[in-house]
Parts: sequence; structure tokens; C-alpha cells
Amino acid sequence: MIRRLLGLFAVFLVLTGCAQLPRNGAIGIGPGVELESEADFLYYSPSAPAPGDSQQQILSGFLSAGNGPQNDYSVARSYLMPTFQPKWQPSDEVLVQDGIPQFTFTDATSAVAEIKVSATIDAQGIYQAQPEGTKRYLNFKLAKQNDEWRISAAPNLTVLIRPNFTVLFKPYQLYFFDSGHRTLVPDVRWFPSRTSTATHLVQALLAGPQSWMAPALARDFPAETTLNIDSVTVVDGVASIDLSNEAFQATDDQRKYFKAQVKATLLQIPTVTAVEISINKSPQVIPELKANIPSALSATPITLDDSGIFGISKKSMVSLTTAGVALVEESKDFALSPTGKGLGLLANSGLYRISLDALDKSPLLVDARASLVAPQFDNLGYLWSVASVKNSTWQVFGAKSVDRVNSTNLSRAPVEAFSVSPDGSRVAILFGGSTPGVWLHSLIRDDAGRPVEFGTGIKLDSFGLRPLSVSWVDAVNLAILLDVDGENSRPMVQMIGGEAKNYPTVMGAISFVANLSGANIFTLRNDGRVYQFKSNTWVEVASDVRAIHMASLK
Repeated sequence: MIRRLLGLFAVFLVLTGCAQLPRNGAIGIGPGVELESEADFLYYSPSAPAPGDSQQQILSGFLSAGNGPQNDYSVARSYLMPTFQPKWQPSDEVLVQDGIPQFTFTDATSAVAEIKVSATIDAQGIYQAQPEGTKRYLNFKLAKQNDEWRISAAPNLTVLIRPNFTVLFKPYQLYFFDSGHRTLVPDVRWFPSRTSTATHLVQALLAGPQSWMAPALARDFPAETTLNIDSVTVVDGVASIDLSNEAFQATDDQRKYFKAQVKATLLQIPTVTAVEISINKSPQVIPELKANIPSALSATPITLDDSGIFGISKKSMVSLTTAGVALVEESKDFALSPTGKGLGLLANSGLYRISLDALDKSPLLVDARASLVAPQFDNLGYLWSVASVKNSTWQVFGAKSVDRVNSTNLSRAPVEAFSVSPDGSRVAILFGGSTPGVWLHSLIRDDAGRPVEFGTGIKLDSFGLRPLSVSWVDAVNLAILLDVDGENSRPMVQMIGGEAKNYPTVMGAISFVANLSGANIFTLRNDGRVYQFKSNTWVEVASDVRAIHMASLK
């Protein structure tokens, strides 16, 4: 069995910051860094206003001081008029800037700062990359306080240069249950790594998932529920969460689900080992629920060649020729089920379903349409199929059923590739046509887990390049191959709700798969050669390959 022959690796995304901040450049460069507490990252230590500072020095100093969140941005607030200090809300938005701000004074006490922005993070920690060249214009008012210039009006945000952002902020996964409570689904958010991180995470959980994901997910607490005390305390590893009275309306099952979500989310903080929940200061005895985290992908890819399905080393295999499957000669792509017992084989005559437990039986033709794209099994064992033509019907094949998935919310453009997330609640779709691009859509299932409908979607930025392939790396990352110039292709791993990592270009690459645990980055070229990324270069590891995929295993 393929499943027994492949190694099982759990994939965890770990993003670490730099050890220190740069000492020269644009906003955010100051005398040093310091620790707010043992649980905090290094923070930029900003300078307070100096006597006689000009208006521009006050504005520059204020924006720079936004890199230091210590004591509720106390240094940044010292640049503000006393009456404005409590009104300024620095956590409403974060701008990640490129270059140096340009200031324009529109009158004696008004100024506009022009800032090039590469990304924004809102109050809920949602990261959005911005198109190259994006600019924001920030309006300021100034006034005299004891003959010193201070800011009397400013936008509710802070501005960080990219190196400081990398140190101060970290991606965390909020966990929400899918609609059937089968598995937890991650929603990436960015927050400063500090003592208040647990509070931010629970507040974001209570606010709910991003709107495009929401149709596929369960909401297990009344929408009005908030923190009763606006803080989550962590003492001796125990995170204590006190919820408002609305939480009393939740059922026993909903409380178990919510506790599981909170625990999975907060255990990302090194100092948290357990969770206790109370409602309006009344301790709640909530049983532990073993929650399923999305299954891992295999560490090495599976390939299709003239003889069958192989591991990349050719040591593990299912030889389809031994079963007399004549389809091998004309097969061009495949899909392996999560259990390793089912195979979808795409041939010129259509999509066939094969049981690897019964290779002596004839393959079953399940979809005879022309122009089918590469199939995929989802985490519940449904085999997916769609053709690369406009308005093609999406079909899913269960063990004893054939169903259509309502695609009203999808683009009408032809599908060139697709990939279902390991949790089964999201689908990445590469559309062709005149405006090619990768879209993410939520996936709505019925009570039995059958795919029913695509929800709303968001388009991923492909940096002005045409995507050639897409596949999930894990539950929060996509492997995307981009066409650079018609000859060379650039592999990219894109975090959903985060940043992208680019790899060196590969001539003639048509497919890209990855596992982030170790050197498990692979591309397939149009000449059938497979290359692995090792020591910052591409090394050939296989040849005569028709298709390559990472297996999703249970």
C-alpha cells in the first residue's frame, strides 16, 4: 500500500524574527531594543520628543515611535497633545512601509505624509498584501503645547518598516471548526508577540473568521459574546478566559467545541499549556474534546510514469501494469485517496477510479468528459473532477454517489487547476482565460460531509505573473508556479493571509509541490524531469515523469 510505504510528517509553519533590528534606514531606527517582559520579543526602543523639535521632526519621531509598543505606546503618545493621547488607537491598523515617508505641509499646522505601503494589518490581525506602488496619505494636525509642537490629530494606526515588522509581529492560526465539527480549520492572523497576545487571539476568535471563510465554518458561541474582562491572563501556564453573560446561552457541546478552538489557538504561545474558561466570573467545568487538526501531507512526492505510481525514490510503488491496466500507457495525471487505497487516474478517455485493494478488477470510468484537469481526492474521500472549459460542471464521486457542486459563486473562466485544502473547507482554483489568477473559495458541505456549494472567494496576488499550477502545501500555505517569461517559471509558497516565499526560477517547469519540513521542494519540467531544491539550487532527482503530487494521508 502506498500509505504504508510513505513517511508521515506533520507540517507546522514556524516564522521567526530577526535577533536585532537594523540601525540605519527609514522610520523605526533608534538607539536600541529592549525586552518588555520574559514573554515578549525584542522591541525597538524609540526616542521621546526633544526640546525645540520642528514640526517635521515631531511627525517623523511619532511615526518612528510607533515601532515601540511598550506601555501602550507611551513614547509615541508623548508626541501627542495631552487631550489627544487617550483618543489615539494605535492597534486599529498597521502599515508595512517601503522607503521613507514624504511630508507636505498644507498650512501652518496641517501636514500630509505620503507612505508607500507593501502590506496592511487590521485590528483583527488580517494581513493584506498591497500591489506594488500602493501609497497611503496620512493627515496630521499640529498645535503648540508649552511652546513645543505636538500632534493634535493623527490617524489610528502605526507604521513599520519591513525588518521591524518581521521582528515585532508573528503569524498565529485562529482555529475554527468546519461546519460538521470534523476538523479544525486555521485562519492566519498577525499580532505582536507580547504579553497581550493571548488577549488579541481570543478577541479575534470571538469576532469570528474572515468573511470569505465563514460559510464553511461553525459558530459555536452567540455572536455577541465578548471577554467579560478585557484581558486573558496566563499564570503558571494556565490561560484564564472570562466570557460575558451571552456565553451562558451556549449548549454543552458548543462549550466543548469553543474550548477546543481556544486551546488549539493559545497553545501556539510557548507559555500556555492549559485553558480555563469562566462566564461572568463563574468557573465552567468543560470536558476536553480531542480536536482533529488537518492531516499532514507526505514529505516526499508521488509520481506517475510509464509503469505506475511511485515514490520519488522509486523504492515504493504500485505497478498498474501488473493488473493489466492498459490505461497506464495513455494516463496523464492522477489522484491518491487519503487512505492510500483509492486512485483516480486521468487518461485520454476520461477519469477512472481504481481500488488499490482490488487491482484485479477493471477500472471504473466515472467521468468521460473531454479536457478534464488533474483530479483530487478531498479529506473525506470524495474524488473531484472538472473540465477546463467555461462553465464546466464540478462533480464529486463518493463511494456510492455522484453529485454536482453548485458553482454559482465561481468565475465563468475555464479552470486550469484546483486543489482542496487538507481540512476540506477551502478550495484553491486556478482560472485561465483573459484574466488568469488563483482564487480561494470556501466549500460548503451538508451534514453528511458531501460537498454542496462554493462560497464567496478572494483572489490571490500573483505579482503580475501568470500562474501555471497550484496545490496546498499544508493547511495555511499554497505552492504556486508562476510564468516569468514564457520559458522560465518561478515557484512560490504563498501563506494564506501572510507573506510569500520565492524560489529560483526553473526553465520549463510546469508543476510545483512542496512540504516545508526539510528539503522537500520539487518541480516537474515539461521534459519529464523532476528537480529538488537543495542547498539553494535545483538538483535533478527523477526523469520520465508525467505528473507529480504530494499525498494527503490520514
